Amino acid sequence: MKMFLSALVLTLIAFAVIDTVWLTLTAGPLYKPLMGDLMATRINMAAAVAFYLLYGLGVTWFVTFPALSGQLPLHGLPAGWSLTISAALLGLMAYGTYNLTAMAVIRDWSLKLVVIDMIWGAVLTTVASHLVVFAGRLLKI
Repeated sequence: MKMFLSALVLTLIAFAVIDTVWLTLTAGPLYKPLMGDLMATRINMAAAVAFYLLYGLGVTWFVTFPALSGQLPLHGLPAGWSLTISAALLGLMAYGTYNLTAMAVIRDWSLKLVVIDMIWGAVLTTVASHLVVFAGRLLKI
């Protein structure tokens, strides 16, 4: 349980830092032109915190904790590839679920936004997961 909670804390920290940088650099120049009036002028912090807690829990449960506890590799892949593929797929699926659903039900939802955000979900989850596993091993959690 201690290892899982430590992995969860590291995962939440990694996501907070990396995604804050991404959103700070891209929210105005990238998202605003693509989302227009749909984009809120202020972040709903309760919703943002709820997302990060849920997603961080999922990444920890399905990716970082298994990697730190020796439950990876999967499917006969080397451990590094298994971590990369597991993280990238989870990010792609999670961000794809949101974006493709939005595209299905919101008029004029941008395909460009869908593609960029899905790629970002895969990259963010992969980079954060590798950082968490590296830090977890370094800290011997």
